[in-house]
Amino acid sequence: MPHGLPDGRQSPSALPVGEILEDEAVQRIREVLASPSWRWLTSTVRAAWEQDLSRQRVRVNLSALGDTEAAAMADFLRWPTHRSGVTTISLIRLDTLLRDSGLSTGLAACLTAVGGPLRDEAGRRRADRAALLVASDQLWAEAAAHPALLRHPPLAAWLADERCAGRLPADVPVRRQVMFDALAVLGVLPDPGTGLARLASRILGNAHALDDGPVQATVLRALAWLSDQRHVAAGSAYRRALWASAGVARDTVSSTVLVLNLTLPGRGPMVTALAVNAEAGLPARFTLGQVQHYLGDERISGVCSPSNVFICENPSVVEAAADTLESRSAPLICVEGRPSVAACLLIQEMQNAGAVLRYHGDFDWAGLAIAKPLIGTGALPWRFGASDYRNGLARNTRLKRLFPPSYLVETPWDHGLAVEMLEHCISVEEEVVTEDLLYDLTCEED
Repeated sequence: MPHGLPDGRQSPSALPVGEILEDEAVQRIREVLASPSWRWLTSTVRAAWEQDLSRQRVRVNLSALGDTEAAAMADFLRWPTHRSGVTTISLIRLDTLLRDSGLSTGLAACLTAVGGPLRDEAGRRRADRAALLVASDQLWAEAAAHPALLRHPPLAAWLADERCAGRLPADVPVRRQVMFDALAVLGVLPDPGTGLARLASRILGNAHALDDGPVQATVLRALAWLSDQRHVAAGSAYRRALWASAGVARDTVSSTVLVLNLTLPGRGPMVTALAVNAEAGLPARFTLGQVQHYLGDERISGVCSPSNVFICENPSVVEAAADTLESRSAPLICVEGRPSVAACLLIQEMQNAGAVLRYHGDFDWAGLAIAKPLIGTGALPWRFGASDYRNGLARNTRLKRLFPPSYLVETPWDHGLAVEMLEHCISVEEEVVTEDLLYDLTCEED
């Protein structure tokens, strides 16, 4: 629209861009400005102004003009001396000169008559940025209302961190796709016993969608946050552990579970292998695929499983029980640090079958993190309280100090345990109290 003062006079700082011309005036302007001597105006000045229509001055490189154009430009602009190099032209003055010429029309109207509507590149960029900002705000608002955040409330803080950190792709449509694919996956986790390819196929329609790339990275950052970690460490072992924390295995053979003297009701290869090894008092290791086969094809519903099952953190306890007690040991499952998907699936099966589960692990920060979900979902603490920690300290011949944690340490099954460990900051590994654990395993068998 034309810019002007309330009384109709032209503001000295405004450059009208909305003049409407009659067809005859347009034709006359085209005929005049069609001459090559006017290309400095219709091409060079136009291109410079279209970079930003809010400009009142543009810079022109005179050396890029032909001699005829340069002479015509100097003559029209009434330069008293010859100029060279890059010069600045006042568009307000140029507009005035055009109006005072035989064309009797302003700059914008002349350029529009010759080359069509002016483009405002800067204005377009500003509009694009504003639209992207609106789209980005809408994306984060919709993400905050996603059912995955209702399922996992701690992810609200993770989502805020993702927005501030700017880790997702810059292109908003791509960012939206990545974020909502990741939220779709998070919305069905944990999913104990599922394989990564199966999960990706079921949720994202592509079995390889979570093998690598921004969606996988986004999901892993969220899983790390749910595990009270703020960064995803490098290495496939760490990524495998994060997936395992949500019950997902990267494949069905690398995820395994170590057991001793565990027998299960049913008919099939895993049932037979368990029975044979239990009779001999030998530890046995089973893959996720074998556990899944048992659950799908070997299990007999309604037949009692072991009534009591012990769970330890370290293989050294299994080794000691096998060497000392052999077949006289009570059923024992070893999670070997953070439980694998295979271990989680087997433990869940024992729990669903009515077995009483008892868990013991290392008295350190990692051991507490492993124990918390196991005990929180029904397992009983096995010599894993404040008094047990004090007894272990008394036997500890090699003191291993713990760095104070950067997060809140909680032991809901025995609040005094966290207090004691924070006071002493000394770990007590399972190996220190193995004799006590073997005593319980023997007593259970008797």
